[in-house]
Order: sequence, then structure tokens, then C-alpha cells
Amino acid sequence: MKKEYILGEVFPVKFLVHSDKGEPFRVLSASWELIRYGEVESTGDCKITIDEQGNNFLDMDLEPKDTGRYTLLITMKIGEYTRMKTVEFSVRDV
Repeated sequence: MKKEYILGEVFPVKFLVHSDKGEPFRVLSASWELIRYGEVESTGDCKITIDEQGNNFLDMDLEPKDTGRYTLLITMKIGEYTRMKTVEFSVRDV
């Protein structure tokens, strides 16, 4: 994922979710929140796909509404566990 975008861009984001131990698993559900300066700007569900090798991918389309610093918070349900991941990026004017 790039670290800087231009206001007005709609961009796809795709994450590979894997086990540090190389064990097989399945992401049961996943959602995202786009947060700007501590306020949730938008939310959605991730599209979950699994490839032929059993790799789990999370897909989402993001469209930040303003300039500034953003945090993307992804929440995943894997078995009985809930895992969270954050990624930071910025949006600027042209």
C-alpha cells in the first residue's frame, strides 16, 4: 500500500493474511474502518478470497473524503480469535 494519495482518488487495497507459523487457517469475516484524526470517516466489509495455495486475501476500495493523515483499521475474525491491523497513510491536494 502506498503511503500517500491524492484527494479524489478511489483506490483498491489488498492484504495477504498469513500465519507466522505457516499453519493453515481461514479468515471467517473481516471489516475495515477509515479513521481521520480519531474520527471514523467510513466503514465497510472486506471481500475475502482464498487462492489455490490456501492464502487468504482481504480486498477493499477506499475513498478518503478529505486531506490529512488516515489510519486504516482492519478487524478480522479467525477461528475463535479477533485480530486487528492498522496501516497509516496520508491524503494531499493535487
